[in-house]
Amino acid sequence: MVFRALAPVYDQRIAQFNHALNNGLPESQSLLKSIRLCIKVLRRLLVFGFENIQQADPAVQEFYTATTDHQPAFYSLFATLSADARESSDGLLLRKIVLLYGKMYLEFQKYHPVHFITMECVKKVLEWYWMQILSEAPKMISSPTDPDSAPELVLSPLLIQGLELYKNVVKNFFYAIDDDNTEPDSDAKRCRQVIDGQILVPSFVSQMAETLINYYIPLKAKDLEMWQDDPETWMVEEDSDYWSFDVRRSAERLFVDVVDQQRAQTVQQLVHMLWHNTNNANGSDASFFQREGLYAALGLCTNQLYDSMDFCSWLKQHPVVDSPMSVVKWRVAWLIGKWVPVKFPVEERGYAYSVLLQLARREEPLVVRMEALASLSLCVDDWDFDAEQFKPYLQPSIEVMTGVLSDVTMAESRMKIVNFMSALVCRMQREIMPFAETILHLIPPLWQSALQENLYQTTILSLVTKLVEALGVHSTAIQPFVAPLVQHSIDLSDQAHIYLIEDGLELWLALIRNCSALDPSISGLVQSIPGLLQYSTETLKKVLKITESYILVNGDAVFAEHGSMLLRGLHGLVSDSSLAVRATAAGYVTLNVIVQCMPLDICQRPLIESNLLWTAFTRIVERKEAAIVLVHHAGFLARVAVHYPSLFAEFLASQEALLAKTFVENWVDLYDDVGQVTQRRLHAIAFAAAIATANDGVLHSLPLMVPIWNDIMSNTGSSQLYFSDVDDDLPDDFGEVVAENHRRQKMLSNDPSHKFDIKHVLTQSMAECERLNGAVRFQEIIARVDSTDLEDLRNQLS
Repeated sequence: MVFRALAPVYDQRIAQFNHALNNGLPESQSLLKSIRLCIKVLRRLLVFGFENIQQADPAVQEFYTATTDHQPAFYSLFATLSADARESSDGLLLRKIVLLYGKMYLEFQKYHPVHFITMECVKKVLEWYWMQILSEAPKMISSPTDPDSAPELVLSPLLIQGLELYKNVVKNFFYAIDDDNTEPDSDAKRCRQVIDGQILVPSFVSQMAETLINYYIPLKAKDLEMWQDDPETWMVEEDSDYWSFDVRRSAERLFVDVVDQQRAQTVQQLVHMLWHNTNNANGSDASFFQREGLYAALGLCTNQLYDSMDFCSWLKQHPVVDSPMSVVKWRVAWLIGKWVPVKFPVEERGYAYSVLLQLARREEPLVVRMEALASLSLCVDDWDFDAEQFKPYLQPSIEVMTGVLSDVTMAESRMKIVNFMSALVCRMQREIMPFAETILHLIPPLWQSALQENLYQTTILSLVTKLVEALGVHSTAIQPFVAPLVQHSIDLSDQAHIYLIEDGLELWLALIRNCSALDPSISGLVQSIPGLLQYSTETLKKVLKITESYILVNGDAVFAEHGSMLLRGLHGLVSDSSLAVRATAAGYVTLNVIVQCMPLDICQRPLIESNLLWTAFTRIVERKEAAIVLVHHAGFLARVAVHYPSLFAEFLASQEALLAKTFVENWVDLYDDVGQVTQRRLHAIAFAAAIATANDGVLHSLPLMVPIWNDIMSNTGSSQLYFSDVDDDLPDDFGEVVAENHRRQKMLSNDPSHKFDIKHVLTQSMAECERLNGAVRFQEIIARVDSTDLEDLRNQLS
């Protein structure tokens, strides 16, 4: 057994090191290296080599127990070293050994949570760590005006380990007792007995909460110093989640769990302190940090204090706008952002807005202004936000945002403000129109500052998109301004498109959907569509929607200039059998929009030259693909047959009789695979239009068409159907306000599958077929139809 062989080596090296240390022998460094290596191996064996350490070899338990004495000894040795000595090779080795022990405890706690608690030495381990947390606590505070007055911590990572160990004891799934668990000796119950009876006793919980509030969770004097030197970097770091490298954030995590798990003991005590102690500042450093710690606790525990704290009343009784201390202003701005989304009367939101806007004034420190905007952003993005209530604060909000934008330099800082502006535009909608010009004036300098920051550029594109959507049809006026942004974002020759293309397409689509006319700068972007159709299936849907929007807003002009190019690009899409069915279907949806909107005289030549008709025709004739794919080819030809009957008839007439016969047979056979009622009606109307011919290949399938017509007229009626079909991709917040909604509804209201009377179309086609073929031949053709189906058809048409 590896552990049994290595543990004596570890014990031997410990003894040798003690001897060398006591006698001043020079080989202590080599012994420290050997001890460190032993700990690393034994730690892995201990954590991952045993399922139950309490039933393992006695050497395992002996080693684990011995570490509870070895770690304090090594730490004491490290603590006696001077600052320079701690940075020496010996000092660094001691540091690593002390932390290795802590890493072993954390991993053992993570992978063996029950055994960690039930081991007899658990209390000794946790108590030693708490002693270090207590002894180092006074060093956490210093004079607010003299950051260097506090002595250096001996080993801050050790404190983080201790805080994390306690956090995992305070709140751990394995220690939670299920109400349905009636087993008296369950692991959870045994652990809870140890935790509640020996570790988290009431007096210790009170001491822990008090220590964390007074020393560990308040902002430190060095934080205030950094506010002056580099406020933006401090804000970025404050928003990060690197708690494992920061004592204060580790303490915050522990404090929240303590209050959450020990509510009966901690909540009322905390509320009492918040109402009374925050007003009793006596000017001492301890008083300052206690108040700061209480403010921090109030924001960290919003959910736990929900039922016991009236934050709105507390805020009104603790005015901070005129406070001389910037840390108090920053903390209250932070508090508002924490409490408004959780519990703040809707009718009192205006007071919170006014406080935050005052704290965002230019005369305040930059860090306070940035935090005020961050909290205001949380208020705006809240579920209970009322745009009407916010209207009086809209202009000052734009002003303070503009002011802070001009003062910050880091991309991360500007991104946050731009994101807030996007949220504000999205929430206020049409109310933002008077300030649109102000926002647009910010875009060029912002874009210039973001040339090397692709993520930053995406936030700017998102802001412009939200502004376009808010302006609606009025966004037509800003098309020349927006076109270069779109062009840059979708330029496949520029590497930046990898990051920008999705947001660029969103902006492009919003612009076309909301406009009432096309500026030449926007019309010119159409030539980018064929390349984008081949770019990626992830962006394909957006590109196709953009194409449809162009056709809907001014199809004649767009198609006259770019029709052949667009149809060739779409042909490449729908003819690519390697693509997913959804891609083919989406391509045909766009083609159907083109056929519905474009008159034959504009569309005929590009349609023929693109080979779209031939491709769909041959796919149905060959029938090598699955029916789920073929129905899309058939649906497109049905659309052409209904909208361009002369072109379709001419196309079929140009085919050999056998090919035409095979095509129509397969086409009719695919009808059963068509699911949507409107598409089934479209096919039925197309079949009716197709029989107005003398082509034997088409008329041969008449007996198969008659039951389809009977079925359609029996189930849906022969005349118009009422329908409503709004594009799923349109923003839900706008409804009919989006200009494209009206254009789509107009197109759909003219759709033959909804509008045409099948009985009328069929009667006309029958008459035309009789005229083209003569009465005698027509009767021969009709005679092929089953008598029952024919009688049913005559009844339907009568």
